[in-house]
Amino acid sequence: MWTLPLVVGLLLGTADTSAPSGTATVPLEQLIPLYAQQESAKPAPPPTEALVKSQLQGRLSADSLHVVGQFDVEVLAGERWTQVRLLQLDADTYPSELPTIEGATVGVVDGYLCLVTRKAGRYAFEVSLAVRSPGTGPERRVQLRFGPHVAPVPLTLEADTAVFTLMEPLPVSAGESYSVYPVQGVLRVGWRAAMAQAEKTQKQQVRPPLEPRITDATASWVSTLEGRATLRVSYALSLDREQPLELELPEGHRLERITVNSVPVPVETQDGTLKLKVAPARLGETAVTLEVVLARELGVFHLSGRLKLALPRVSWPVAELRARAHFPAVFNYRREGGSLEQVDSAAATDAAEAGLPGKELNFRQYLVAASAPTLELGYSVDISNSYFR
Repeated sequence: MWTLPLVVGLLLGTADTSAPSGTATVPLEQLIPLYAQQESAKPAPPPTEALVKSQLQGRLSADSLHVVGQFDVEVLAGERWTQVRLLQLDADTYPSELPTIEGATVGVVDGYLCLVTRKAGRYAFEVSLAVRSPGTGPERRVQLRFGPHVAPVPLTLEADTAVFTLMEPLPVSAGESYSVYPVQGVLRVGWRAAMAQAEKTQKQQVRPPLEPRITDATASWVSTLEGRATLRVSYALSLDREQPLELELPEGHRLERITVNSVPVPVETQDGTLKLKVAPARLGETAVTLEVVLARELGVFHLSGRLKLALPRVSWPVAELRARAHFPAVFNYRREGGSLEQVDSAAATDAAEAGLPGKELNFRQYLVAASAPTLELGYSVDISNSYFR
């Protein structure tokens, strides 16, 4: 057995200036354990896994308390999974909107609304809950429980006293807002509907239905050189309740899919006419999105020719329609007719479809009512970059 002498400067883990300094010769078999002991030392764990700040706002409906919670979570523990329990979800408490957070997930785990992550850092987000009253009749009561990692905070409650009567007096914070303070970690709210005469007055003040219309529409054609074309049309609808809507498909097109608020819906088709019902996704909203995807065979492109294009006819008026065509780049295109007017491509560039292949053409039409927008294009081979001219 042999020893390799080394000259090692001993660095002590303290800032004491009175510590001796100098050099020493240590055998290799004694030096290796010293390094291993230094590498195995780990920092002390944090005193708590996470710190949470929260604010809660609520509003009443006929049978539910709708809560919006704003949370600011500082996760101190890293490199391992941390679960922060924010709110306890009873049988009548439902999450209606959950955020998407980079590096963490917010969801329901074992009956708790939780933030789950394995990365230390600060996470600020907002969640929406619906706490439904299990009873029936005019009097309703609900409760919301805090999770073990959240300090109870008051709930700022908005309640229209002309419609609802609170079961117990609450301190007024501002206007029609009240402060509900937690008791033993639980927020409790009770209310009942106003008297019949007040309800009758409210019914007399119901606003008339909003006239349904299409505020904006965008369409795009994409075609291959073999003539296989796809037409995608998106409509921005404005309405406040369920309404019927009809679309008449252009001749030669077949329906691929149709979605309302990004959800596929079944439709009734009769002689090329689609009949469906549309409604806002949530009560009180007026915006609805409708998307229709169609397919068509244009036929093989020749050296020159004409293209006759059309969009669906909609039973509601359209305030503004923008259309974009992406056709094979080996041709030059010219507008020869139709209701759609050509516009400058640079002024109509849309980043969402900037990556589509082919030569781009842009068109526009205002105030479309009870008609199908049309477009006629002539095309010929583009020889601008050819050797022979």
